[in-house]
Parts: sequence; structure tokens; C-alpha cells
Amino acid sequence: MKITNFEQTGLEKIKKWIQENNITDLDQNTLKEALKTTNISFVAEEINRVQSTLLCELKDSYVQQSQRYVSLAEGSYRLPDLKKTDRKKAKSLVQETFKLYETMSELKEEESTGRPKKEDYKHGIPIEDARYILPLATTTNIAITMTGDNLYDLFSLLFEEQYAAVFKDMREEIIDLLPDCIVDLLPNSFNNSIDQGLVEELYKSDFAKLDSEDNIILLTAFDNLDLKVGLGAATSTSAQTPSQKLEEWDQAASNKAKGLARRVLGYGHESIAEQARTTFAMMCSMVTYHQQIRHRLSENHRENLGALILNKRSSLVPPTIAGSQFESEFLDLAAKIKKFRLYIYQEYGLDKALPFLLNCDQIKLIMSTNARIDQEMLAERICLNSQWEIREIATKKLLQLRELSDVLYENALPPCVQESCTEGKLSCGHPEEVKELFSID
Repeated sequence: MKITNFEQTGLEKIKKWIQENNITDLDQNTLKEALKTTNISFVAEEINRVQSTLLCELKDSYVQQSQRYVSLAEGSYRLPDLKKTDRKKAKSLVQETFKLYETMSELKEEESTGRPKKEDYKHGIPIEDARYILPLATTTNIAITMTGDNLYDLFSLLFEEQYAAVFKDMREEIIDLLPDCIVDLLPNSFNNSIDQGLVEELYKSDFAKLDSEDNIILLTAFDNLDLKVGLGAATSTSAQTPSQKLEEWDQAASNKAKGLARRVLGYGHESIAEQARTTFAMMCSMVTYHQQIRHRLSENHRENLGALILNKRSSLVPPTIAGSQFESEFLDLAAKIKKFRLYIYQEYGLDKALPFLLNCDQIKLIMSTNARIDQEMLAERICLNSQWEIREIATKKLLQLRELSDVLYENALPPCVQESCTEGKLSCGHPEEVKELFSID
């Protein structure tokens, strides 16, 4: 891997400040405050998707290469350092996944121009579904932009005990690009002190509610979302205190708040929707988990990645592969890799086993969002052009949210429902399907 296109603004000023004041140590809060208005941008090329997943969890701004550009080229995957015989086995298994991926997603001879549609694939299996067999050893490129204070969190990740080997090369390249006096103030070791076992016990009962059918479940929500948002609107638009407003509304509080919320949201003042919060439990493939965190909008608690190696949860098979001539080969290969990575985990440790996680592995998480965030995410993910799994989960979530409030989530739909499609030539051409699903005239 390599770091390219590195650019920064403001670090030279910080460097001068450190040197002129002979600063050799700063507490975390002071250092972050000093770095807050500096900016850093770089591209991490040919990292694997273990690294990109962990980086994306930091919630910085990033753009990532699509997996549709995966090929059988030698540089398309990164394996950990293993003994010769184990590395040979690892390479053979990964190449099997790449070969199956290419075979399943083979295009017809009369290949169409532009992005292929399902009917353009020889076996009816698009790249987006074939990629479920790929391991997280698969390489990608990711462009990252952050404010300087996030260097502290980045270095905490790069030096985190359980991921130190995962980020060895990247860590060395980043350090070479930064002023030494700043690097000296950033973490150079990090032991995540969170008691994972205790936290997992907290969420155990919530995770137990999830299965392949019930893969998105509402756990908690404020009692009356419309009232919460309407009261927020009243706080902004009235000289009265919120308690005075509630007293004035009396028994009609819910209806009054709902009407006020609808009116103020109609003006485009969407910030009031942030007053409504919900928490969901979700189980999805690593494909969809990556889509979830790329929005950088929700607060998530996920299972420890080691749990995916140790549990015996089934692989998620895309509908186009289930029942096809490739289903048995898909499942058999996934089983072989799961057996191999368990051996790697026991022999070498977690960091060496992570690249053998598969896109079809299912992970459980708890996520907290507000109504404004949900409108943005759901409007994008319920589009019929969206990837099938995240569209299915987003649709299930929206149907549950609409039981809580029809006002807050009435615009959490693709633009084609209200106006016109913004996908241009890539439009699915079937807005009536979305309208019918949500009973929109």
C-alpha cells in the first residue's frame, strides 16, 4: 500500500508554535483544540477492506473505490504475513473466491455500454451480488479528508493493540508525512480499555432478537416523536417557554405539535427533526455494514470482529445466487474459508484472521439515529437502483418508523416519488412501485 496526494493546511503553523514554546507534551484535549482548524487530505491506495472498514468507522469524509473494479490481478488482494504453507493455502482460497466472483458475474457476449443491468449478465448475477463471496483481503483505494484534531483518533486506531499489525505499513507512511514534533505528541501506543465482554453482555438480549427474517428491529424511541419535534419547533418560534406552550396546548398537545412540526418542516427547517431519536438493532452482511458506516451519520455499536470468526452464523446468499447453479459452490467455498480463518485466528491471532472475513458474513449492530438523518439515508437507500440488501433493510426500517410518525418520515423516499428521478440515464423507470409500497397517490 502507499499514501499519495497528501496535502495539509495549517500544520506548519502548529509546528512553529510547538517549537517556539518548547512543547514536549500536551494533554489530549489541548492538542485536539490546537489542531481543530487544520486540514489534512490523502489517498490510501491498495489497502484491504479490513483497513478501509476500520478507517470508515472513524467517520471522516472519504470516497472509496467501488468493488465493481475487482479483478484477478495479483495486486487485487493483500494477505497477512503467514508461514509459507499457510500463505500458499490462503492465496489459493482467495483466488478461488475471485474466480467464482468473475464466473458468476460474467457478461453476455453482447455487452452493453455503460453500467450493466441485470439482464446483461450471462447468469443473471450482477457484480453487486457476486462480490458477496469476496474476502476483506480484497484491495481498494480510499480518499480521506479530515480536520487535524482527528489525527488523534486516527493514530489511536493505527496504534491500537489489536490492529497494530493490520496498519503497520500505513502507520509508517503517515508518520513520514507529518512534522516530527506533531507526531511526538500523538498516541504511539493504544490499548482499548473498553471491557468488551461486559458491553456485549449489555447488548446480548438485543442481539438475540435478530435473525435472517427479523434483521432490523426497533428497540427504543421517544414516546411521542411528533410532540418532541413540535415542541422543538415551538421553542424556536415562540416567546413562551416550552412548559408554557404545553400548558396552553393542554389535551390538544399532540395534534398541535404535529401540525406545527409539519408546517415548520414544510418551510425547509429540517433541524427540528433531530429532536426525534430512535434506536434499532440490525443484522446485515459486511457489504451492507460498509454502506451503513459510509454515511457517517448514525452512532453504532457493532459486534467485535473476532466474534464473526468464532460464531457459526450462516452466510448471507444474494437472491440471484440462491437457487442458481452456483449456490452450492458459493456456500462450500465460504465454509472452507471460515474453517481456514479459524485456524489462522488460533495459530496467529485476530489481526491475521481478519482479511479472511467475507462480504457474506453477517454482523450485528445497534444504531441510534435521528429523524433528519433517517430521511437522508432512507431516501437514498430505498431507491430501486440501490443494492438489494440495504434497500430491503431500509424499507423495513421506514415502515416501522412510519408507525411512529407519518409527518417526520413522509419525505424519506426517493426524489422520483415527489418530483422526478435524479439518476438520469440510470433511472430504474419504475417510481410507481415505490409509491404503491408506501401507499402514495
